[in-house]
Amino acid sequence: MEEKKTSEKQTSEQPAVSKPHDKGYKRDLKNPKEFLHFLRKYVKAEWAENLNVSQLRLCDKEFISQDYEGKEADLIYEITLGTDPKSKRKLYVFILQELQSSVDYTMVFRIMVYIMNTLLRYFMKTDKKERERADFRLPAVVPILFYNGSDRWTAVRSLRDYQTSGELFGTHILNLEYYLVDLNEIKEDYILTTNTVLDNIMYCDKLREKLEIADAVRQSFRRVSRLGRQEEEEFTGWVKNILLSICGNKESVVKAIMEQARNGDENVAFQYNIVRIFEEEKAEGRAEGRAEGRAEGRAEGDLLRLIFQLKKKYQKGKTAAEAADDLEEDSAVIQPFYDLIAQYPQESSEEILARYKKNNEPLT
Repeated sequence: MEEKKTSEKQTSEQPAVSKPHDKGYKRDLKNPKEFLHFLRKYVKAEWAENLNVSQLRLCDKEFISQDYEGKEADLIYEITLGTDPKSKRKLYVFILQELQSSVDYTMVFRIMVYIMNTLLRYFMKTDKKERERADFRLPAVVPILFYNGSDRWTAVRSLRDYQTSGELFGTHILNLEYYLVDLNEIKEDYILTTNTVLDNIMYCDKLREKLEIADAVRQSFRRVSRLGRQEEEEFTGWVKNILLSICGNKESVVKAIMEQARNGDENVAFQYNIVRIFEEEKAEGRAEGRAEGRAEGRAEGDLLRLIFQLKKKYQKGKTAAEAADDLEEDSAVIQPFYDLIAQYPQESSEEILARYKKNNEPLT
């Protein structure tokens, strides 16, 4: 009983960064048009080239199987091949999104369990007389793994390789292999050869480091704006979630980045402003933390917070006197900081504080 509780706790404590990725990708891939695009461009499945959207049907949640740990596949599509009612064939394509940073070396076993459970369910739901016919065949079940972790995917991709001495027995042992879409292995230029919501999500996801994703968001907003309002709203929701996850849930920082992105600022200006936003967010966070520390820490933290607030007042065009009045501070305290901010507007709060300290060092 204790083991079950521990397992449930671990499941609920997955890194927060995985949640916005999961929701964004899953929501987008529920669109059959986007899923077909994914099959053709990123899975590079030749058998998908002649498919059309009408042949794809997203399966209900009840159809989705579980693995040995009770985890579900993310999505399953039923695909109908052929047009003649007598020769129509069904196959199932399911996708697992491995949106964590670590590699799961049990993946091929998990996939085997998914497939066996799916086939067993299909077999048991088929009329007994039908499944005992000589020409009865099980549907093909095609597994796809989408991975976006920072490390290369190094787990084995075939069940034969997962078995001891599996290579000795050829086709006489159970085998399967899954399609792998590893975001690490996809070049940015290749992603940008087409323009869908999925493409732009993948592009931003690939450049998740703070400054890199900021520029990717700027480019992607420009591209997505050409797709339509619904697509832009979908992309905006994903961007907001992912930016919150890397900005410590700072709504003001995310809002500033998205406003910059929508304004379509030129690359140099955009990166300059984003650097400033991130550095000020960092300074504010440190100031808050130091305010709760030792007496010396609180004093420096208060100064950092004050400088951070003054920079905002300066950016709004307020004079030192107006800023002092707004903050209910002594003008004599405010003025030296305001002078430094005016002289070095590109510097962070911490850099301004360092200059202030240097200017006020006692003479020896």
